[in-house]
Amino acid sequence: MSATANGGRSRVPRSSPAFWQRQTRRVARLQWQRRRALLVVVLMAGVGLGSSGVNAVSAAGASHGVRAQSAEAATINADAGRLASQYRGNRQGLLEAGRAGLAAGRNDATVAEFLKLGWARRLDAALERNGAMLDSAHDQQVALGVAGVRYFASQIHTGLLRAGSGQLITVSLKAQELIAYERGRVIVDTLVTTGRPALPTDIGAMQVLSKDAPWTMKSPWPRGSAEWYPDTPVQMVVWFTQNGEGLHDASWQPNSTLGPGSQNGPYASHGCIHVPLAAVRLLFDWAPIGTPVVVYPGDGSPVADQVAQQSVDAQGNPTSGVRGD
Repeated sequence: MSATANGGRSRVPRSSPAFWQRQTRRVARLQWQRRRALLVVVLMAGVGLGSSGVNAVSAAGASHGVRAQSAEAATINADAGRLASQYRGNRQGLLEAGRAGLAAGRNDATVAEFLKLGWARRLDAALERNGAMLDSAHDQQVALGVAGVRYFASQIHTGLLRAGSGQLITVSLKAQELIAYERGRVIVDTLVTTGRPALPTDIGAMQVLSKDAPWTMKSPWPRGSAEWYPDTPVQMVVWFTQNGEGLHDASWQPNSTLGPGSQNGPYASHGCIHVPLAAVRLLFDWAPIGTPVVVYPGDGSPVADQVAQQSVDAQGNPTSGVRGD
């Protein structure tokens, strides 16, 4: 066979199997190139759509945030106008309203912090910014600060009552007051007596661990000790720590002696919380195991100062030692 003018290569007849194998490979390569090009186009379109989608979501989120801030500002400004009119000529009254709102907001924010409710931190920061305005020399600025304090304190309180399981027991040491909530509704609101200065009731987030009815309190301290007491029966007790702290009735203490300052008086406990019998009956039946019990200073100081007094670990176990009735 003679050579051809194709660079010395032999020409393969179209009827041969080698020719059709080569053609099949060529067609396969072309199909793969087309599919790859189409895939690139689709991916590029997808990236474009994804970027647009992300941008749209970001823009929508930012827009919602701006609207929410505008609504907050409008509400606060409207309330500031009402307050300025209501307290015109009574700057002291306006300041007292603002300070009371600031203290209440700080106390609720402290409970939220003990419960590790992170959303409350933004509201607490806003509360403090508005609280700083109470020191202004201008009445209009003070009115705006009071309005802001009232707004953010209300937001913290409402959020706190909606958090978790919906059941919550709080005890303010300053007010010597116990309040039990269920989905924002007050179940029990009563004055109490907590631990004496030498054996204060632990501070922090704890929970209902067990319940007993009746029960006899036995002194964990030996006879002759300054803290010893004789066996003391109670009708029912709701335990919230494993070192001897519980909510219980105290028949030996008149109800009239409960309340602010009673933790320093003759009926102060050894760490437990004395509760009127009618109230502890309600709590005993109402609070299931695991119900949060938050004991907090309640003195209206900034959250960091109140949290610094915590005496339980992250699991609610006291680090302060044994307690009694």
